[in-house]
Amino acid sequence: MDKLEQYRNAIKKILSEYYETTNAQVIKDAEVEVSDRLAFDETRDQYLWFRFGWDDKKQIQYIIIYLCIKNGKVWVEEDATNLCVVDDLLSAGIPQADIVLGFHHPSKRGLTEFATA
Repeated sequence: MDKLEQYRNAIKKILSEYYETTNAQVIKDAEVEVSDRLAFDETRDQYLWFRFGWDDKKQIQYIIIYLCIKNGKVWVEEDATNLCVVDDLLSAGIPQADIVLGFHHPSKRGLTEFATA
């Protein structure tokens, strides 16, 4: 298995496990209907776990985790959890040199032990 395929499989496995572990289900009451969803686009290497729905007349749109693969590296663009997706990427065999903390400003990425771009 090549590196890109390994990274894709690791990302899909991690996000699917998070989704299942947190019992992502539709929340329903009299005026609220919200559900968590996964979206995997291997053609463009975009991987999302997001929340979507309605709370009365207000639309809910919330990115929980957003990962993508660019130039052979896994970019962590958003992680609004306490699940430590970066630790799980490392445990899946993705080296620090191939993980970019995209949620940090480019000028700050060099202060980490991870890739800068």
